[in-house]
Amino acid sequence: MRITYFSNSQKFLYDFQHIIRAFYPSAEVKFGHGGDIHFEAYFEEMKVVLKIQTQHKTVQKEFVLVSDEHESKRIFGRNLYDLLKDETKRELPWGILTGIRPTKIVYPLLEQGLNDEQIYNFLQKEYYISDKKSKLLLKVAKNEMDILNKLESSSACLYIGIPICPTKCLYCSFSCHEITRQVKSLIGMYTDSLICELEKTYQKIEENKNRIVAIYFGGGSPAVLGIENIKKIFTNLFENLERKHIQEITFEAGRPDTIDEKLLQYLSEINQDLNVRLCINPQTSNDNTLKIIGRNHSFEDIKRAFAQAYKYSFKNINSDVILGLPGEDENDYKRTIDDVLKLSPASITVHTLSIKRASLLRFKWNEYKFMDEETVNNLLDWTQYILEEHGYIPYYMYRQKNMIGNFENVGYCKRGFEGLYNVMIMQEKHNIYACGAKAVSKFVYEGDRIERVFNPADIKLYISRMLSVDV
Repeated sequence: MRITYFSNSQKFLYDFQHIIRAFYPSAEVKFGHGGDIHFEAYFEEMKVVLKIQTQHKTVQKEFVLVSDEHESKRIFGRNLYDLLKDETKRELPWGILTGIRPTKIVYPLLEQGLNDEQIYNFLQKEYYISDKKSKLLLKVAKNEMDILNKLESSSACLYIGIPICPTKCLYCSFSCHEITRQVKSLIGMYTDSLICELEKTYQKIEENKNRIVAIYFGGGSPAVLGIENIKKIFTNLFENLERKHIQEITFEAGRPDTIDEKLLQYLSEINQDLNVRLCINPQTSNDNTLKIIGRNHSFEDIKRAFAQAYKYSFKNINSDVILGLPGEDENDYKRTIDDVLKLSPASITVHTLSIKRASLLRFKWNEYKFMDEETVNNLLDWTQYILEEHGYIPYYMYRQKNMIGNFENVGYCKRGFEGLYNVMIMQEKHNIYACGAKAVSKFVYEGDRIERVFNPADIKLYISRMLSVDV
């Protein structure tokens, strides 16, 4: 199905497109005319006419905006939603919400002193968010605020990106470089480039009078650098940052095929006086699915990696799982959650599959069977129930474009094991210094203005820029 939309104004164009996409996730949605279903929005001062045209009928709504831009945006979204709901006979759990950081809309309500019932009413009336999602959203927002309120304004994060993996997963859209012979030959230079950028970054941290409280090694699979290069980076960090301020170091060990005894032993030494958060990510416990998505390991390998980590006294272990993977059904997913719970990680991050533009999955979509949206929604509710029954709390949340059913990703943890970096990067209240290829630094200024600084995604270009050499 082809869907087109047209507007005589740039106003609310983002919401116009994304609310339509949420109702028609598998359709081609483009700006212009001539679609099987066509939407139009005409703005004349404060008056708006919304129209939907199909082969059989034309329906339109007229309404008036107000002087407040945020309120007008919600008025536009609700009227578009009503048209789409009547046409499709569907409702969306997240209503008209299009942003990736939903808890941000709850913070001002909590600061105003509204009680839970007043906040639920606001979310449901203004955004059409369902009762269950409103309650989840408020839970997460309160847990995030508890974390953020303990931080000083000078607190900041440091991200160290290693966009290299043994293989590229089917659903991945990151500019990750598979570890070919050529990429392997660049690892030493990439490490030197990271250290070079870190040296410059320390100066900025000092100039801004920031204190690094959370460090995140992400990727990719950072362990592919090898233990000697990892040691070089940590040595440089500890020579330049005050250890006493560092509350958390996350290391995305990720896949069991990159985790070995030397890595765990070294990280365990750091873990003796610092909080090392180790990520071991199964995604699923279904071995057949692991093959489909391009993972060269089994769930037994995940279990062995956990056993190794526990041997070295790691308590703060996170596990990622993905709901909606190709070919999986309700039983596969429930089995994954049960299997992961048996491993007893400190935190479990539940992702809903996102079909990203640059992923291989987008081009192979028709080759696989996927769960329908109702099943995914029910499983998200079941996940929250079962994890809370096992003592996990939802402490952070974000959403992505092109997710199955326009749903959410939620981080759950045992109390006291909240991921500090995760909350800080989502809420954008503190500076994030980012080093590495494709890393994005974020600097927060007065009035919540955010400035982003992007590094080149290509490893060769990044090395050339940092070391001033031809690669």
